[in-house]
This record gives sequence, structure tokens and C-alpha cells, in this order.
Amino acid sequence: MKKIALKFSLIACSFVFIMSCQKEDNETPEIQKSSNTQQFVTVKDVSNQQETLQLLEELQQKQKNETSSMKRVGCTLNSDIGCGSDASLEIEEYINASGCISYPVGIIIFPIEAQQFTYNYSYYIDGDSDINMDIYQFQFEAHIADIQRQIRPKKISFVNADASNGCFNERGWNVDNVVYTVFLGN
Repeated sequence: MKKIALKFSLIACSFVFIMSCQKEDNETPEIQKSSNTQQFVTVKDVSNQQETLQLLEELQQKQKNETSSMKRVGCTLNSDIGCGSDASLEIEEYINASGCISYPVGIIIFPIEAQQFTYNYSYYIDGDSDINMDIYQFQFEAHIADIQRQIRPKKISFVNADASNGCFNERGWNVDNVVYTVFLGN
């Protein structure tokens, strides 16, 4: 009788343990989970748009005025950033001004050749309504690598990222996009 009671208790304990582990897995986000596994969305030629020429002038001026103080220390995104415009600015600064993402840089082509690449990125808003963006910076590095692959044998002369971060959920997974305006070079 004692053996039966012992076996029954062991089975009950095992069942409770397995159920608690499954519940924990459902509540804890995993980095690899994403509601959108395909990040590339579109590419569009913007070579002849007036806004593109203005952006090129701004980028060339920034490059002339660039100092070592613009370099990002540590080359990581913020580990605890507020959702919304704070997160968008953090992404844009990391991509545009930091010098942290490496790619072969080319000399600009005249007449101007420019393309806009749109990519999705996914992120998790945690319990205190912010994002640990440093976990997701590999997504932006992968976007730039994919752009370079798509424009090969040409190279990137300038890249300007425009990120959106709508924070649609108070907690949970979100997907937004980054539009990269890329000026091609040789």
C-alpha cells in the first residue's frame, strides 16, 4: 500500500512540475520568437526625388563635420529604452551616426543612385513598458548586410535610417519598420 501511495505522489509531483514549466515557457519571451520571420519588405528607387537630393546634402555636410565625439561608446543599443520616439531615435542614432555597423563604403555615383529598403523589426515590450533594444541590434546589422548583398557589386556610400516605433501593445511583441535610404557607390 505504501508503494502505491509513493508512486501516486511521485506521478502527481511530476505532473505539477511539468505543468509549471510549460506555464513559465508561455509567459517568458524568447529572443528568437517573432511574429514576422521575413524581415525584408520592399525596395524602391528614389534617385530622382527632391527629398533624396536634400538628404544627400545633409549627409555630406554631416560627414564633413563628423568628429570622433559622434562615435558611440561600446557600440550597443540602450538596454532599457522607453517605447515610442525614444526607441526610434536610439535606432536611428545607432545606424546613422555611430559607425558601429561596418560595411564596405563606396564613393558616391553621379548621377545619384539611391534606393529605399524597408525592413520589419520585432521587439518585446516588457512589464514596465520599455524595450531592451540591445538584444535586437543584430536585426539592424543584418538589414545592412542584406542591403549590401542586394546592391553588390556596388557599395553603400551613405545610409540614412528612419525608424518607426509605434508601441501598439503595452506588453508583448510588436513589429515596426525601418526605412533605409541608401546612396550607392563604386
